[in-house]
Amino acid sequence: MSQLSLDKFGENLPVSGIVAFSQVAIGLGAGLLVADNIRSDARRSAGVALITVGAAALIPVVWGIASKISSRPESSRAMRKKLEGIRGAYDTDIEQ
Repeated sequence: MSQLSLDKFGENLPVSGIVAFSQVAIGLGAGLLVADNIRSDARRSAGVALITVGAAALIPVVWGIASKISSRPESSRAMRKKLEGIRGAYDTDIEQ
């Protein structure tokens, strides 16, 4: 079983992590400052909306990581695509 190295496709993860942490810190700080000034039903609606937007923003990140994991050189998917390419090249030579 092969191991996956995060260094191959996660070179910018530390920067992204710092940016994400700063955004969370700013958001939490602002939320704490205005929490008492907002009605509870409005606060609940805003919380649900922010969680939904945050989860939706993560979809491309998760999709990109899953794509890179599934198409790494030693994965079965990459091997199948390589074999299909090799077999396809020979099939066209035979037909001509």
